[in-house]
Formats: sequence, structure tokens, C-alpha cells
Amino acid sequence: MSHPPAQNGPATRARLMERCQRLGAPACAITASGHIAAVTSLAPELDDLMRSPPIVAAISVCSVKGVGELATYELFPGARLIVVPHPEGVAHQGRVGALLLSPGALDDPEFALLCAAAGVDASIARAALGPSARFDAFSANLVAEALLSSSMDLTALDEHADTLESFTRQLSESYDTIDLLYSLGRSMPKPDEPERFLQTVAQRLQSVMSFEWLAVVMLSNGPSVSMRGRVIPAGTLPLPPAQLRALATPLVPGSESPVVLPSVPGLSLEGSPQVVAQAIHCKGRVAGAIFAGGKHGRETIVSSYDLQLIEATAGYLSSFAENVTLYEDQNALFMGTLRSLTAAIDAKDRYTCGHSERVACLARSIALAAGLSPALAERIHIAGLVHDVGKIGVPEAVLCKPGKLNDDEFAVIKLHPQIGHRILKDIAQFADVLPGVLHHHERFDGRGYPHGLAGEKIPLIARVLAVADTFDAMSSNRSYRPALTRERVMEEIVRSAGTQLDPTFSSLVPGLDLREFDRMLAEHKALSIRAAA
Repeated sequence: MSHPPAQNGPATRARLMERCQRLGAPACAITASGHIAAVTSLAPELDDLMRSPPIVAAISVCSVKGVGELATYELFPGARLIVVPHPEGVAHQGRVGALLLSPGALDDPEFALLCAAAGVDASIARAALGPSARFDAFSANLVAEALLSSSMDLTALDEHADTLESFTRQLSESYDTIDLLYSLGRSMPKPDEPERFLQTVAQRLQSVMSFEWLAVVMLSNGPSVSMRGRVIPAGTLPLPPAQLRALATPLVPGSESPVVLPSVPGLSLEGSPQVVAQAIHCKGRVAGAIFAGGKHGRETIVSSYDLQLIEATAGYLSSFAENVTLYEDQNALFMGTLRSLTAAIDAKDRYTCGHSERVACLARSIALAAGLSPALAERIHIAGLVHDVGKIGVPEAVLCKPGKLNDDEFAVIKLHPQIGHRILKDIAQFADVLPGVLHHHERFDGRGYPHGLAGEKIPLIARVLAVADTFDAMSSNRSYRPALTRERVMEEIVRSAGTQLDPTFSSLVPGLDLREFDRMLAEHKALSIRAAA
């Protein structure tokens, strides 16, 4: 695909004038409207020669020739003006004029008049032009034909260069498109990290496109809870994210096709006012949109390539939003099931009402304080919710017995980690939390149960749960004793470090923010009182 001649016209003109100079012929560039745009002479003193009234008049006469035709005009004997056409813009022709002189032309009185009309000293002109004044009628015609052929060849070469550049650009764009879509496809299997994926989309899309700014704007009432109201920017936004969301939200299109807005106050940039808006859909309704503006570079008008790439990316975002929504629904169902399990345990013993939820909350706080990843902390939280599920298999007479348990009763209680492990072991979603369920009553000194593991042989998740479990057990009322004071609880946690509890995790407890734990403790205590009334 070739570009319009306007791309190669200036290059062809410059090369033609350079060749005229090599031949020793003063030359001028003539625009499509017949004006002299530039002059190339053999000496600065001769620049005005090509702008003299006689040559301007000759150019005017030559301009009546047909488009693309060579024109020759004899100024006076031995002085010929050759006008060679070259492309200059769509449906227009520029020209290069070259003055070819014979040796005798320099002595002709008309040459002196030509110099006088140009305001050039004739003697200086003769000295400068003497060595190149060698064109008779025959050689002048040959030069004229050679310049015309050069013009055609140079134009073809420039068009081929433009074609190659266009092909290279299209190939590069195709590679960028494939690379972008491939990288987005690889990132999509992570519905639990929507913001990271949205950032990847925005940054990668903006990096392969010539837009000053781009933003993914999610509606505040979209189907996905974790994606609602988010604004993910790339490039230099024209407004702060909150203001951009307020301005862009009413502009989110309802159709699946991209919309090019001619100008949007606040979003349009000077010299490049167009703003692209492409909707993102989820569950049959609009969930947000991609906005892009400030097109720059070779073309400042939004192209079909831009629209196709943005539309394809929006398709990925729509699919991702569907996946995130499905993940959220499944996670909500999963967490609901967990809470049902903990509620079943709480129903057996009013003294342990809310125990699993509080242990889960505290265990997550300890994990984060220890520098564990948020993802692992969340799994530890889930382990806390189900760590006592095995108590479902413990008789209520033992579980709720006031006072101290005898050896047989304690042996029954000690079975609950293994019972819980058996209950959950065939559920794939619990595979990584099973060590916490089975080993949360192991002691750091090896005197715990069920397997008597010691030190770091106890799974990390179980060591975190043991600290949280012990802290909550001492902080709440039990059938055999009232809750201990916070000061006493902290003393016991510190005293138990290295014997019952992992010293690293237990040392973190005094520095935790326990406001959420205390809120839950008060709420569960109130529920327990109402249940007993």
C-alpha cells in the first residue's frame, strides 16, 4: 500500500535540485501554485538570479503545460529554462526549474539584462557560471530528459520506501497486538487479583498505542464487587482519577462497539481532541469502559487499528469481569459454607460462640504481622474458621462439661483434630489448610497432640493457629472458668513462648491492633447471653 504523493514529493524535489547543482545548473523549486519555494545556486551571490522577473515569467509560461509534462523555455539564445515535474500532494504537481547555459550565453547582452533584473553583478555571475556554461541545444535536451527520468525514478523509489515503511509499521502493530492479547490471556486465570490484571491491561494497551492517556473506568454499580468504582490509569491523565470517573461515567457507551467522541471538555487535549470510549460488559450489562485520548505521533486521528485493538482488549476485560464475578459468587458460597460449619460448632457449646471466627481473625493478623503474603494470610484465616470442625464429633456431655475433664473425657476431646481432618480431607478447597486443622494442638516443645511434633516440624499454619487459639481461649468465658484479663492473657502468651507456642509468632501478639478482635468478642458474648436467656 503506497502513501499519497505528499509523503515523497519533498524528498524527490530535494534530490532533483541536488542533481541540478551537480550539473552546474542553478535551480529553483516551484510549488503546484507556481511560486518559487527554494533556490539552489552555485554561489550565494546568484540566489536571486532564479527569482528574477524574466525567469518568473518563463515559469508562468511553462506552467500551462499538462500535468506531468516536461517544459523547455528559451530565455535568450543559449539560455534555456528546463521545468521538470514531480509529485507534490494528492492530484497536484510540483516542479523543479533548472537554468542551462551555453558558453556563448554569458556574453549575450540578454544575460547582462537578466542579471540586472535580478540585482546580481554580471561579472560575478559570469565568473561563477563560466565552468558550467557548457550546454548546447542537443545536450540541454538530453539533460532535460535525464532529469525527467530521474524524477520518475526517485518518485518510484520513495513510494517503495513508503510502502516498506508502511509494511514494517503494520507488521510491528500486528506483533504488538498479538503480544498484547497473548499476555492478557496468560494473566486472566487470576480472578482473585482483579486490580493487578486491570493495571496490566491499562499499561500494556497504552504502551502499544499512541495515546497520551488511557484509563479503565469501572462503574460503581457493576456486577463484580471487587472491581466496582475502580479507575486504573495509564499515561498522564488529564484529570485526577476521581474527577475523571465522575466526568467519564455518563459517557460510558451502551453498545458493544467503540465510540469516538469528537471532543470532551476536561478530557480532550489541545491539538488532539478525540476521546475513544469502549464499553466493558458483564452478565449482560455494562460494567465499565476503556477511555483513551490525546492521540499523537505520525497520525493524530483515531484509526481503525486503534478501535480494533481497544475493542479486542475490552473483550478480554469483559471475559475477565465474568470470571471475577463467578469467582466472587463461588467464594461467597464457600465462605457461607464455612460459616455454617462454625455455626454448627457454636450451637453445641454456647461458651465457644464465635471462637472460630475470632481465631481466624487473629491468626490472619499474626500472619500479616509476620510478613507472610496476603494470599497465605487469607488461607490461614480459612484454616482458623474450620480448625475446630472436628468438635462436631465430640459428645456435648464432654464438650460442655463444667469443671475439669477426666482422662477419658480429655482423650475424647483430643480426637477432634483428627475428626476434623477426616471431615475435610476429601474437599479439594481445604487441601492446603488441613495441616492447620490436624496440628493446631501440637506444642512447640513436642508435648502436644495428636502426633507430638516439635519446633518447626509443626506446620507453619498450625503454629500460627496455636497462638491465636490459645489467646482466644484465655480471652473468653469457658464452662470451667471465666475469661482472663487482657494483661494476664498477654503474660501467659509471653510465658508460653518456646514451650507451648512458637516464640516468633507469640512475640508478635503484644504489638497487634486488637480492636476488631475485641469488637467480635463483645458481639459474640452478647449473642451467647441472648441464647442462654
